[in-house]
Amino acid sequence: MKKFVLLLLLFTTIQSLAINGSLKYNENQEILNVWGSNYEMGFAQGYLLNKRIVDFLSEFFFEITDLSFLEYEYLSLNYRNYFFVPQKYRNEAKGILDGIIAAGEELYIDELYRDMNVTDILLANSVFDINYVFSSVQSLGCSSLSAWGKATMNDTLIKGNIILGRNFDLTDRISDTERGLIMTYQPDSGKAWVGFGYPGIISTISGMNEDMLVLEINAGFHSYTPNKVPEMVPMQFIQREILEISDFNKDGTVNFRDPYEKILEVNNAGAWLLHTIIPYVDSSTICAAVLECVNETGDTFRTSENDENLFPWYLLTLNHEEVNYEPIYDSRYQTVLDSLQTSNDITFDKIRNIMKAVASEHTLQTMFFLPNDSLFAISFADSLHDASYFTPVWYKWSDLFPNHQSIEEILEPADKLLFFSDLQRLMYTEEISIFTKTGRKIDIEKINLLPSDYYFVNIQRTGKTHKLLIIK
Repeated sequence: MKKFVLLLLLFTTIQSLAINGSLKYNENQEILNVWGSNYEMGFAQGYLLNKRIVDFLSEFFFEITDLSFLEYEYLSLNYRNYFFVPQKYRNEAKGILDGIIAAGEELYIDELYRDMNVTDILLANSVFDINYVFSSVQSLGCSSLSAWGKATMNDTLIKGNIILGRNFDLTDRISDTERGLIMTYQPDSGKAWVGFGYPGIISTISGMNEDMLVLEINAGFHSYTPNKVPEMVPMQFIQREILEISDFNKDGTVNFRDPYEKILEVNNAGAWLLHTIIPYVDSSTICAAVLECVNETGDTFRTSENDENLFPWYLLTLNHEEVNYEPIYDSRYQTVLDSLQTSNDITFDKIRNIMKAVASEHTLQTMFFLPNDSLFAISFADSLHDASYFTPVWYKWSDLFPNHQSIEEILEPADKLLFFSDLQRLMYTEEISIFTKTGRKIDIEKINLLPSDYYFVNIQRTGKTHKLLIIK
């Protein structure tokens, strides 16, 4: 009787557990899809990535900041004295914690001698702003180049529209064991968007939304942060808000003015350069701008008109401000300029070669955006090569959105619950495949090692999928 009650309770819990997310694979790239409220999206990420989040965030933060335990705890206690994070993202962080626990994993971090909490997640999503405030040393490099109009009209892929090539560089390399994720978000309130991150990251450094507004962050050179009042908003969260709001000034048109007017309303640490593009319309419409967000001197922006070497069809962003400061020397600038002067035409192969030329061993992600065609491409570094070495994988927006398909809907399960004894019988009589709740196929020879949980069994002959409950 007790065993029956246990089975009933466990199955009831499983039935009521809604996971607003999925993990999928395309070639060797992993795609995390989440949707719903902020809490639901956080819960889905926590549940699906679980221990990977705890392991990654603990390594990531201490690798990037080089803080001692006592310094970290001081920073944790004083985080709210310096930074403001909108409540919806705090809810999402709480959802991550609850999702990890629901997946049966612990929150304990050895380096902290305690469980991970909401502030730890927010800290990891603010790590570069924290570096500005407490050390004035920045770990980001990054480079990006956009081209449009006459520069791209002879390429069969770009066809005169705009393309943005972008390298994400981190001078303190993220653990080689954790590859990057494509992360798609479809919030109940706000625009859908796609970004590129790692377990536990709920903000964004590079992203594109459903209006085909593209934003990416480069670290600036002038890191001095004298203005700490009002509270600063971490730039990665500002960028996420921009992507989710899109038409911030509500004028009916999405362009660089929307993110610019948003950043004017908030205070940020250090210096950030936001390369932003929209679909190309014509030569009279500005389709690319760099927003220079500098705590010391205030916010401004530049377009291709600010650089006579690049005007009127190119815009380059490295790691120095060009409006309120004299540009500093950067060898990458000359590398790009030499390439453009050799030939004014930008083809996809050429812009890819340019991004290779300005990449380094610290380039973790290389990406390309074609907003007119709702396309982007991404490659990630591995333990041996930087990201620019690999051929990027292309994605169309419609391939990723809408993403409201749980594993149950994908496999179309029949109304039948199987137990381990049923599985043993089927193994001798049918061709079957076994999947986890997140859609990962399980080696059938390892079924004896499966932990207590529910799974899906697909029968090839009938095409039907049944739920499998394993209790040990």
